[in-house]
Amino acid sequence: MSESKSIVAKQQYITVEGGLPGEDPRDKFKYLNILLHSPGGHGKTTFIATACEDPRTSPILILDMEGGAPIRFAKKDPRTYTIRKIRSVNDINQIYDYLARGEHPYKSVAIDSLTEIQKLGLFEFVYGTDASKVFKGNLLEIKSAEIQHWGKSQTQMAMMVRYFRDLPMHVFFTTLTQTLKDEITGKISYTVALPGKQADEIPGIPDIVGYLGITKTKDNPNQRILIVQPDNKIVCKDRTDALGTVVEEPTVTKLLDKIWSTYGITE
Repeated sequence: MSESKSIVAKQQYITVEGGLPGEDPRDKFKYLNILLHSPGGHGKTTFIATACEDPRTSPILILDMEGGAPIRFAKKDPRTYTIRKIRSVNDINQIYDYLARGEHPYKSVAIDSLTEIQKLGLFEFVYGTDASKVFKGNLLEIKSAEIQHWGKSQTQMAMMVRYFRDLPMHVFFTTLTQTLKDEITGKISYTVALPGKQADEIPGIPDIVGYLGITKTKDNPNQRILIVQPDNKIVCKDRTDALGTVVEEPTVTKLLDKIWSTYGITE
C-alpha cells in the first residue's frame, strides 16, 4: 500500500475533476526512442552523431559494438559525447545501472548495434563469459548454439531494448537490415537483422523504427532519406504521427522539431 501511495504522489497530471492523477501523454514523445536499420554505410552512426549538435540531446553516450563510432564522432566537440566500447553483456548491464541512477550528465544514449550485441549475447550463452578461455584453444573447435541458447537470446534482447527505452532520456538503437524472401509468393521484404522471432518482436518496442536509405535526386545523387511509414515491404513505423512518410537528409534536430511542434512540447 505504501508503494501505491508513493506512485500516486509522483503523478501530478490531473485532468478529470476529482479524479486520479495520471501521466501527461505528451511525456511519451518528449524523448526520442528510435530504432534505425539499413545496410552498412547508409548513415546510421552519422545520423546519431547529429545529436551532438542539439542541446536537447547533447551530451550523448555511445555504446559502440561495431567499432565505427570514432570515425563519425571524430570531428564533433569532445564535450558533446562519450564513446564506450562494448565487449561483454555485463558492460551493458553496468552502463544501464549507471544511467538508471540518474546521476550523470548525458541526455542521450545510443546502442550501436543490436545486431552485433545479439551475436555477443548468444556467443556468451554458448561459450561462457571468459573470453580468454574461449580463445585459448583451437579456433576451429566451434560450438553450435542450442535451442535453449536461442530462447535466452530472444528474452535477453527484448529485456535490454525495453529497459533502455524506458530511461528518461533520448535512446537510439541501430541494426543492420536483412532481406527476406517469401519462398511461396516471392515477395521481398526488408527488416532488422536479428534472428527468428527477434526480427518481429524488437521493432515493436521503440516508438519509431526508421529505414535509412539513399536515393538519387536532381540536385543530389546520394541523398539520405529516413522512411518511417511501412509500405508493405520495409519494416518501419512512427507512433508519433509527426514525421510524415519520409524525412529527407534526416538529423536528430529535424525529428525532434517535428515531434515537439506537433505535441506542443517545450523545455
